[in-house]
Amino acid sequence: MPVYEYICKSCGHEFEALLRSMSSKEPGMCPECNAKTVERKMSTFAAQHSAPRSTNGGGCGRCGDPGGPCSN
Repeated sequence: MPVYEYICKSCGHEFEALLRSMSSKEPGMCPECNAKTVERKMSTFAAQHSAPRSTNGGGCGRCGDPGGPCSN
């Protein structure tokens, strides 16, 4: 069951709705103000990428901490 993110255009409340399928009907109203002006938000997702390790001594090449090497 997909979870979608919505925002109410009336009050700005952001909420999630669990729909039974991608073709299920959108939620009818905002759970905060009961307005019928809800819009599906563009959801973000986590993306993993690999970056080259820093060799210039600026920041940790393992964790990316600008303060230097990590303690682990």
